[in-house]
Amino acid sequence: MHVQGLNDLDYNSCLKCNACTVSCPVSNVTLDFGGPKHLGPELARLTEQQEPIDDKRIELCTLCGTCDAVCPEGVPVSSLTANVKALHAEENGTKFRDFVLSHAEYVGKIASAFAPATNLTMKIKPARKVMQWVMGMHADRQFPLYRFNNFKRRYTKKTAETKRKVAYFTGCYATYNQPDIGDAFVNVMKHNGIDVAVPKQKCCGVPMFANGRMKEGKKNAAYNVGSLLAYVRAGYDVVATCSSCSLSFKKEYLHYLNSAEAEELAQHVYDANEYLRFLKEKGELNEDFGAIGQRAGYFSPCHMKGQGIGNPAMDMLELIPGYEIRDLAADCCGQCGTFGFKEEKYPYSMKMGESMKEAVNELDAEVTVTECGMCKTQLDQLTEKKTMHPIEVLAKAYETV
Repeated sequence: MHVQGLNDLDYNSCLKCNACTVSCPVSNVTLDFGGPKHLGPELARLTEQQEPIDDKRIELCTLCGTCDAVCPEGVPVSSLTANVKALHAEENGTKFRDFVLSHAEYVGKIASAFAPATNLTMKIKPARKVMQWVMGMHADRQFPLYRFNNFKRRYTKKTAETKRKVAYFTGCYATYNQPDIGDAFVNVMKHNGIDVAVPKQKCCGVPMFANGRMKEGKKNAAYNVGSLLAYVRAGYDVVATCSSCSLSFKKEYLHYLNSAEAEELAQHVYDANEYLRFLKEKGELNEDFGAIGQRAGYFSPCHMKGQGIGNPAMDMLELIPGYEIRDLAADCCGQCGTFGFKEEKYPYSMKMGESMKEAVNELDAEVTVTECGMCKTQLDQLTEKKTMHPIEVLAKAYETV
């Protein structure tokens, strides 16, 4: 079985230095995973002149992208491992559970439509035990809540009238699980005199790529490129409040679609705090923030680190009078999107999250701030601190003037 593109990515620059394996969150907690070097560039080299080899250990790759961030030669290791995951899925099929987890958008639509019943079911341990038995989702895993009044019900604006205008890619989490993030983003943009439009969009595809469903992920990617590029060409900046979504546009679509359109779109995509930092650099940011007397710890998601743009959230939050923000400097949270929900992956997930838990407890701040909804899920599971999105904090600062 051949997966298109398996050996099309440049792996010849790999020096076998092991930087990716040393930095891999999974390799740091178990020897069960072969490591990104072995299952990425080395496997690609091995199979260049023969049929690709299916290796079941690839199931432990979370596609966190840490390997890409640390590679001194810029080898797209995670894209190579994503293709191996796709090969494994084609060879062996995927579980119904993995199909469900891959389709976060469909789950969100259904779950939010029956939000009270959905949330009650997910809170009851016996119900989660049944889910573990039937679907293979670990009963001890806490699930994010769903909102009946989701963001797309609240906000339907499709065009913007201001000079600078934003096309907001809401993502599944801000749409269905925490629409307050979307509300906060719209309010922050309003304080900066910028209208926000919400284009037609599908799930960014990250859950699909992570579960080996490459064809479906590429289909979503192509749809999003077409929809968002129309806004870019009409003068909009594309902004996302989820670090996984913004990373997919900036990096993953380039590898998986390999198109001029994906390249063009990537040049106009910003993470929300990156965009605010951009406005500040242009002298356009409204810095009239009210004081917030609070100590906070910042947790940087792997998909934020992978963008190579520093810590724009901290850059922005440090502008708020009285707000003390410190970087937790913690490793991967271990939730890793859909990875931490799976029964057989849960022990690895918990072990990976220990360093984050220790960092939060050691700092002992009042709140923890992070851009990623799945990181928030793990933070809520492992720590007692309230978790907020940086955009929520900034919206509060504008409103307290």
